[in-house]
Amino acid sequence: MTTGVASACPQCGAPLRFGGAASLAAVCAYCRFASLRTGARLDAAGKVPDLVATDTRLSTGTAGKVDARTFTLLGRLQLSQGEAVWNEWYACFDDGSWGWVAEAQGRLYVTFPKAAPSGLPPRGALKPGMEVRLPGVGRAVVDEVNEARLVSFEGELPVRPDLGETWRYADCSTDSGGFVTLDYGSGGDGVLYAGRELTYAEAGLADCAPVAAPAQVAARGLRCPNCGGPIELRRPDTKAFACPSCGGLLDVSRGQFQVLGILDARSKPPIPLGTQGTLLGETLEVLGFLVRSITVDGERFAWKELLLHGPGGYRWLSVYNGHWLYLRPIPAGKVVSGLTGRLATYAGRGFKHFQGGPARYDEIQGEFYWEIRGGETVLTNDYVAPPGLLSSESTQTESSWSLGQSVTGADVWKAFKLPGAPPPAVGVGEAEPNPFRARLAPAWKLAGAALTTLFLLAALFAARAPRQELMALDVPLAPGDVTLSEPFDVGGGPQALEITAEAAVEQAWVGLDVALIEEETGESELVGFELSSFSGVEAGERWAEGSRHGSATVGSVHSGRYVLRVEPQVERGQGQVPATAHVRVVRGVFLATPLVLALVLVAAWPLLVVLRFVAFERRRWQDSDHPWSNA
Repeated sequence: MTTGVASACPQCGAPLRFGGAASLAAVCAYCRFASLRTGARLDAAGKVPDLVATDTRLSTGTAGKVDARTFTLLGRLQLSQGEAVWNEWYACFDDGSWGWVAEAQGRLYVTFPKAAPSGLPPRGALKPGMEVRLPGVGRAVVDEVNEARLVSFEGELPVRPDLGETWRYADCSTDSGGFVTLDYGSGGDGVLYAGRELTYAEAGLADCAPVAAPAQVAARGLRCPNCGGPIELRRPDTKAFACPSCGGLLDVSRGQFQVLGILDARSKPPIPLGTQGTLLGETLEVLGFLVRSITVDGERFAWKELLLHGPGGYRWLSVYNGHWLYLRPIPAGKVVSGLTGRLATYAGRGFKHFQGGPARYDEIQGEFYWEIRGGETVLTNDYVAPPGLLSSESTQTESSWSLGQSVTGADVWKAFKLPGAPPPAVGVGEAEPNPFRARLAPAWKLAGAALTTLFLLAALFAARAPRQELMALDVPLAPGDVTLSEPFDVGGGPQALEITAEAAVEQAWVGLDVALIEEETGESELVGFELSSFSGVEAGERWAEGSRHGSATVGSVHSGRYVLRVEPQVERGQGQVPATAHVRVVRGVFLATPLVLALVLVAAWPLLVVLRFVAFERRRWQDSDHPWSNA
């Protein structure tokens, strides 16, 4: 809804129209003088500087929609942080409400003013990456804390602009994907604007073609101001460009070229700039190339990054030692960091901290959507949950997050149709999938099934072969005497028999040599027992050793008729030895050794898989900030 209030410019008399109910200022399209509306009166507020050429796709009068509401852009503010200029568009909706529309990295951010909330955190207490609770919004994460200067404006505005005024603000994101700006102006308690990120298609602006700045249009015919080499920009929102001829780093954020410095090192990008391909379903073009490094305990670790762009926005390909990661930006508000900094959660999935530190820009080639500078450092932190990775980067004013996915060199080469084969991967990548993880569950399931079968068989054997005494014999404990049992039958063989012996000795020792003899063949099985019991007191402490009981198992006993031959040995000393020892032969014996061997064989495969899984993880974490102990 628009008011359609018409008037005349107080400076030149040209027609001046206030189309928004909330409009307080307007800029004359003819003389560039600003007019302030106070009731029915218009006051001239001075001439407005010409607009700075930017990469905006929008213009005054552009119409779009947010959900079911349509809007019209009536004007814009141009703000500058000193190195970059951006636009904040004033949008008037058909229901009489209004909001701001901003452009960044090929997407739109629409926010609406909230009723003056109380309890906003003071700006001085805000830091990038910190979590805050905002009235009417809930939990949010601070993405940027910064300030900007008003350099120009056009059309109608819902505020009274003051050229050169410094506006202080903080941008935040929420766990629902919302976007919040805390506008502190030049001071005060702040105003809260809340909204969300939209694509141009969602805002009904899919047909809006990029409006290139004059210098960018001419860039295809311009040359590097440092060496005279040809310059061609692929993206209209490029802010920095590295000349491929001389390595000069050019600032193009103001629509013109300014040499910032000369970049010495010139590595070859793993994928040539300008190459196009399709990776993980996204059509992409390679725009820029970086070599970055981090130094830990005096040792430099360097990796390469490629900036990509496609219909979904900007993406990254990172490679270190032949291990590739594909990354896309995500809202910081959707990431929950643990109190200790060792864990971060995204979409319900936990990621463990892997490595962090100040990362330096060592080499720069191609073009970038921000004002990059050689030698600059940003604080990075990586969190892994293979094959995924969360990566954060932060400076004193900004914090951002990206979600990565491990991809193979073969996938990258196929996606971009590169010749030859990719360089081989060395070691284990920080988010490389552990090839043994998928084998753990099947191995343990098979082992569990085998163990269950073994125990069932053992239980079945025990149930079908109860213990039964075949023979009992009292053996006189006289040295040199040999005792033979009456013959006894053993049926149902082959089987295991248990021979037991016991004697109530006291402070003495008795040895029994026992032979199980088959009458027909004379074959025998020999076992021996030592029965003893000693005790005493030494240094005030009581001690005891020996056992009055013994047992031995004879395996694979065939059916037949047997006798038992027992020969004792006695060391009486000062102790007591009974007249006889009691010896028994029992059938229905369960042999534990074969079961134990079977258990070892069954468990060998899953244990081997576990050991290889652990060895792989140990190699992954050996270069992290949290290496596994070698102890």
